[in-house]
Amino acid sequence: MPSNENKSQIKSRQRVADHGEVFTNPREVNAMLDLVRDESFRLDSRFLEPACGDGNFLIEILRRKLSFLKDLKSQTEWEFQSLIAVGSCYGIELLEDNAEACRERLFPRW
Repeated sequence: MPSNENKSQIKSRQRVADHGEVFTNPREVNAMLDLVRDESFRLDSRFLEPACGDGNFLIEILRRKLSFLKDLKSQTEWEFQSLIAVGSCYGIELLEDNAEACRERLFPRW
């Protein structure tokens, strides 16, 4: 999944004024998820991001969950478990461009 490390926390001052849009840096995302570390790695633990922006939290949660599947030998088991991981991550976003960016980051077209 692409890194968001070098991105600004705001797209424009107008968007901050109009929508309160401020993005969370990966450093803070990881620090917050480390507070619920066990849950962030559990495949069936559900996460709802009520203001997901372009997906900083959802990307890291999914990355953590999928990291447990790297040693699975069975393709069928990997597919089943990855569906559980993906199906436990939810995001809500007001701005369509952010929602599209989040979808693209979570499921890039290869």
